[in-house]
Amino acid sequence: MKLLAHILSSVQVLEVTLTADSHSVAAWHCTAGGEITPAPYDPASAARNLVAVTVSGHGTIFKPADSDVAARVRRDSDTFLWSEHDGDVGFVRRERLQDVLSALAAAEIHPQRIAIGLAPTTLARTLFDSLRWRDMLRPTAEGSALAQRAVRRTGLPVLGLFLCLLTANVLLAPKVGTRRQMLHARLAARERTASAAADVTARQRTLLAQFDARPEVARALLCDRIAAAVPEGVVLTQLAVEPLARRFEADKPLQRHERTAVVAGTAPIAGDVSAFVERLTAEMCCRTVRLTNVERERDAARLVFRIEIGL
Repeated sequence: MKLLAHILSSVQVLEVTLTADSHSVAAWHCTAGGEITPAPYDPASAARNLVAVTVSGHGTIFKPADSDVAARVRRDSDTFLWSEHDGDVGFVRRERLQDVLSALAAAEIHPQRIAIGLAPTTLARTLFDSLRWRDMLRPTAEGSALAQRAVRRTGLPVLGLFLCLLTANVLLAPKVGTRRQMLHARLAARERTASAAADVTARQRTLLAQFDARPEVARALLCDRIAAAVPEGVVLTQLAVEPLARRFEADKPLQRHERTAVVAGTAPIAGDVSAFVERLTAEMCCRTVRLTNVERERDAARLVFRIEIGL
């Protein structure tokens, strides 16, 4: 059984019998399972249910489906109301049903199907077999009636489901909220750790890139030239290439004197310091040579000097 037919569960079939100058209506309650029981015709009750109409009696005609008359009837739907079943086409003039259709419309009854000469059980089964979900989207009175019937049938179960969901939410919300906060805290901690690790990695890459950069003057050549320029009486106590600008601290960027070499030492006389500066100045690898400090050691005869070389 189709889900939509199971939801709608039943249809009220109105059996209209035409007479020469009037008509009569009998109502049948047909379930989706095929059960049928007579029911009193109540327009107000029929308006709230799924309705189908079968027409018989005076003015209804049946012809073979392959006959010329049947073909003309199919082409003239404005004049005839027709339906086909078991190889026959049954039809009736619309003007004969004008009173019936007007009475149904006045009672806000919008039949899903009008058939000619079908038994109520056959019409109900045919209707259930042909129902589609998209039929409720039709911008017609019939589509609206079908949608309203489906809503009436599903309204109470859907409300019960939402009530159960709300109850479960009330019961589970505190636990879920606590777990959510805990997971959020864990996520924030992991994000901070990942961010810190990314910063460290970026700093390490920057530092490695600085040391990996090829200097304009090879460090070995520079140190060799400085050593060759040392006068005989001068003793070097320090030779630093691009020394740190400040003391190294963890989690802080490394700062150094770029393109600078520092030479410090002692000399017996000032002439040796001057000669050392002149020799360094003559070297092509030394862009600038600056004597930054020279002083005599306390209680000693030697001079202490410091020279900065721009590379």
